Amino acid sequence: MHVKKIEIDHQKCTTPYACKLCLKGCTQSVFVVLPVKMEKFKETDPHEPGAWKLFAKYADHCVACNDCVELCPVKAINIII
Repeated sequence: MHVKKIEIDHQKCTTPYACKLCLKGCTQSVFVVLPVKMEKFKETDPHEPGAWKLFAKYADHCVACNDCVELCPVKAINIII
């Protein structure tokens, strides 16, 4: 099986937790969003740029349907076959 490479431009995708369009549109559940800024006893703001990052943790599940690419409002996702 050939694993696709999924590139995410984090300069463009700054608030993935607030957006979540790629997560909702991906039927293969390829993406995860994780907090990269954490403060003790404080909830991480989903609208704060750079506080969360999108990762293609399960890129091996990608079927290259391009739904995530088309749904991304800032064009931050690219699939390389």
